Amino acid sequence: MIETKRPPQNVRREIITLSADDGARLALHLWRPRRRPKGAVFYFHGLQSHAGWLWEVGPRFADNDIAFFVLDRRGSGVSDGPRNEIPDVATVISDYTVALTHVRETIGDDVPLSLFGHCLGGSFLAALVHHADFTVRYEAAVYCSTWLGRLHSLLGESERAALAADTGTQLWDAGLRSEDFTAVPRYQRFIDDDDLAIRSITRRSRGTLLELERLYVDPDHPDRSEPPRVPTVFVSGLTDPFLDLDDSRRVFDRMVTERGTIIHFPTDRHYLFYTDVRDDLVDWASTHTLLQGLDRDV
Repeated sequence: MIETKRPPQNVRREIITLSADDGARLALHLWRPRRRPKGAVFYFHGLQSHAGWLWEVGPRFADNDIAFFVLDRRGSGVSDGPRNEIPDVATVISDYTVALTHVRETIGDDVPLSLFGHCLGGSFLAALVHHADFTVRYEAAVYCSTWLGRLHSLLGESERAALAADTGTQLWDAGLRSEDFTAVPRYQRFIDDDDLAIRSITRRSRGTLLELERLYVDPDHPDRSEPPRVPTVFVSGLTDPFLDLDDSRRVFDRMVTERGTIIHFPTDRHYLFYTDVRDDLVDWASTHTLLQGLDRDV
């Protein structure tokens, strides 16, 4: 059973309403230390989750003097947008760019910023930093429990072509089980009873996910730009019920051209923040972020 090592002492939470380029309202959640933050983490949530899943994690980051930001992706959490629908790639990239532009303006130029993508959120992160339109400065990137290039790995060329052309609105069930995410009963109950969770998406949304993958697996993609050379880490449990870790690490190695770091935490569940390694993961991610600011302090 997870036990909190120390209660948060200096944390306040707020929800900032951002206006997307098309006027949609996006909810950016922030756990902010009461004193000036020494670092910041922007979290990309997965398919079914949203910022509400980080109700314990956000305060722990803030208690480490890290401002912790989570955007409810369009159609998720309390952001605008149809449920079970992932918008086109241009909208996805634009929404995250709007949010991260606000984050950088909020924290200032001298605070190190880490981008942290969990599960499907890691694929959104990879697509964003490889897109030519994204120019917000960040100092580190973390891919946590992410099967990078999943659809490219599982589907052949003809299957990918069919998926890319599919404009259907029929729902596809992702087959997510709470017991694969966590072994802790109270977290399982939370996931199963979460009315805001997204458990299925339209068939055309899977085509969007495929196109997002193309941004970081296809070096000839017309909108692709090489991301900055920042410390980049792949984090996972020792095993994962959802991921082919070997396959994902191969994609990771190609993305970072063998410049990345791989870290394993001792768990066999998917959602590391709902396991016994949560506190260690938060403290590691906090330290990793703060280290990126040392050069500015010299």
